[in-house]
Amino acid sequence: MRGQLLYHALRARGAEVSVLTTSDEGRRFLAEFGVPAEVLSRHYAVVFDSRQKMRTVATDLRVTTYFFLPWHMLRDICRLARHFSGVDLIVNDSLHPAFLLMGGLDPWRKRAVHIYGWSLRESLEENFIGRLWGPAARFFRWWVRFGLSRARGRLVHDFAFPLPERSDPSMPEHQLPTPLALVGPGRGAARRAHKAAVYLNPHFSDPALAEALETALQEPRSVEGPEDGGVFFLGEGYADRPGWQSYAKDWIDIAAHAEVLVSAPGMAALATAQALDKPLILIVTAQPEQQRNAERASALGLRHRVVPWNEHSTKERFAEAFVEAHRDLRCDNAAHQGCIEGANHAHPMLRKRLDRWVDILMAWASEKGGQTRAEH
Repeated sequence: MRGQLLYHALRARGAEVSVLTTSDEGRRFLAEFGVPAEVLSRHYAVVFDSRQKMRTVATDLRVTTYFFLPWHMLRDICRLARHFSGVDLIVNDSLHPAFLLMGGLDPWRKRAVHIYGWSLRESLEENFIGRLWGPAARFFRWWVRFGLSRARGRLVHDFAFPLPERSDPSMPEHQLPTPLALVGPGRGAARRAHKAAVYLNPHFSDPALAEALETALQEPRSVEGPEDGGVFFLGEGYADRPGWQSYAKDWIDIAAHAEVLVSAPGMAALATAQALDKPLILIVTAQPEQQRNAERASALGLRHRVVPWNEHSTKERFAEAFVEAHRDLRCDNAAHQGCIEGANHAHPMLRKRLDRWVDILMAWASEKGGQTRAEH
């Protein structure tokens, strides 16, 4: 999502932007938002099961073969080197290993910028600790830190980071609130309000979870409320399931006019709930960074409830816990009405947030002078 946001925002400032992605699914998704993209290669990927838990053995095998088979990582580095010729700024929004290495080496490091969530870096650095031979695990951690520390810049985002009053482009690292699409001011009057808006990221594909959510949200005690309500289901992993959509260009507006949001505790979901002051049901999986995000949401007072979804969960137990969480949140929400006014209030704040991201990237890209061109 950040990729398409920054693509359009940078182009609006006059930058020439090209985009590389790592999968055919990513290319199709970006195309839906008007972003043409090329697939770098299909060799590297983190492998998840249908419950969004990383499959460690499959992922370790994929990462190892990517590093050591010359027609994988070395091939990608050669291809990236050709792409980066004449580019003023290279933005890595996926912590891709080939670019992590290149970002620490000349001649690319002075043009390299890494974007990552606050909770993700620790997960990446500690990925092999306790699972791989000690020196090898520590080397991997050193290698990640090396690539990140030597790059031109780092944009570290978090749902709860405040927007600084000003940002000095000469500084190599900036902590910024997670960028979001802009709420359309004035569009709420004609928009159908939903009792719940559900978003599950592409790593969720287990039909049991979808069925449990549908069952829970059809429970009368759970969804009593406005007559024009209903439930909006969004999930790329459920594109073929009746009643679900694989993408929504106006997701931020749908979220702004929903009573309750439902999502895993990814940074964008938490940022959306925080920016729009929406109650949120967090579907927490076994992923460490998501568990840390959920803990932080509690520490910072975000209005939310947690419903676990892991290898021990059943449809029946999940649906029962979800109904209770939804009912509790709707009671809490009684004192936080006026979602249209809240949506309109969020627009200028979200505009300032996105503008700050673009300001920094444009300043970094223009350091060499001449026409600004960015590779994302």
